[in-house]
Amino acid sequence: MRPGMLNILARRLLADLNYAGAVLGAGGEVLEVNDAFRACFFDPGANGPSALCREVQAFLQQPDTGISRHAPAEAAVIHRKGKPYRLDVYYLDKSSGQDGLRLVIATPVQRDSGLLDIDPDGSQGRTLKLSPRFAALIGRDPSFVQALMLAQRAAQTDLPVLILGESGTGKEILARTIHQASRRQKKPFVDVNCAAVPDSLVESELFGYEKGAFTGASTKGKAGYFESAHQGTIFMDEIGDAAPQTQAKLLRVLESGQFKRIGSNRNISVDVRLIAATNQELNHRIAAGRFRADLLYRINTISIRLLPLRERIDDLPLLAEHFLKSAARGGQLRFSREAMELLRSYAWPGNVRELKGVVDYAVTMTTGKVMTPRSFPGFLRTASAHNDPLAPGERPPPPATRHNDSEPDTDLLTTVLERTEKRHIQKILEKSHNRSEAIRRLGISRRTFYAKIRQYGLE
Repeated sequence: MRPGMLNILARRLLADLNYAGAVLGAGGEVLEVNDAFRACFFDPGANGPSALCREVQAFLQQPDTGISRHAPAEAAVIHRKGKPYRLDVYYLDKSSGQDGLRLVIATPVQRDSGLLDIDPDGSQGRTLKLSPRFAALIGRDPSFVQALMLAQRAAQTDLPVLILGESGTGKEILARTIHQASRRQKKPFVDVNCAAVPDSLVESELFGYEKGAFTGASTKGKAGYFESAHQGTIFMDEIGDAAPQTQAKLLRVLESGQFKRIGSNRNISVDVRLIAATNQELNHRIAAGRFRADLLYRINTISIRLLPLRERIDDLPLLAEHFLKSAARGGQLRFSREAMELLRSYAWPGNVRELKGVVDYAVTMTTGKVMTPRSFPGFLRTASAHNDPLAPGERPPPPATRHNDSEPDTDLLTTVLERTEKRHIQKILEKSHNRSEAIRRLGISRRTFYAKIRQYGLE
């Protein structure tokens, strides 16, 4: 696109912009600016790049993270004249990269009684308030913000919640946040992976048993998940995979609020809040005779859907920067522009969970301070090179299975990473009083925890 056309585009963008905005040239000079930006972010009497206030100049000197950059909250928020503003940078000419024009938008971040104002669809006048607990969940895609708003409202009630979404979209994290924001926050949060409970143990795991109730039973008896969650929240993960007998027993206790331990005739009353999650389309499973319609009606009072990462791809830079900051442990690593473009070009069948794994891997592979495409697993580069990102549900094999002698993702590295992970899990197990505490410390799901236990022979 010719420079003259870009300037015309810039003027039109600023004319339609509801917030403070400016268009900068390749050298940082201000080419176009609206009145709102000039009033707040210009230093009087200065010219050229120095016309911008020092806070904006400092932000623009940060490493580039992609064609459409949404920097992490702590880096993107500046304070000017006593008020916080979030800055976002967009490149108007993708082919030019940092040599092209940049649109800088400043949006006010208002805090009122601990609430963060968010405009979910980019239109003024539709400001929604998220509490810091929900605003801390990473993502500003309108669909994600709407899901957070619904979750925040759900937290103020005791109604059942059903969270829908593909594996790796953050269903368990959202469930925990709802619990932590509810009146039950100081009571237990008990997570149950329905797909991981064997049919033969369903009743004893859910409802517990009395001493001597069956061969091999503990001499002291055992409380089940529901009893352990009394006055708190029980999270039924992957409820779509629950066996028919599990569904029937679950429906009974949800309707009556009572159950019996195995080996007992005494009804136990329980007060629990139910949050369920699934990556299945439950209506399809009902039609196939694999899920009870009456159970769906019971658990589906409030339904929240989390979109896959590929459908909110503009949140990827935010998430990637967050994972990089966590994995680099205070280091100076950053993504190159090409690295971020590669991440954005992939379909992410494993969603946010897969992104975290890829960033963790890349941190290990990067020897300098800049993360490049070669830092990532080979399958990511292969998918991009063939312009054929993997379809949803197609999980790539571990990087070592796509071994190429000319690439750094080798069997040796995989072995080293596995040994490190095993040692870490062992240390957590030694420090924890029980496995539930270990799961909380590791920050992984119960199913992933037991899969790792089996993988590393830690049973």
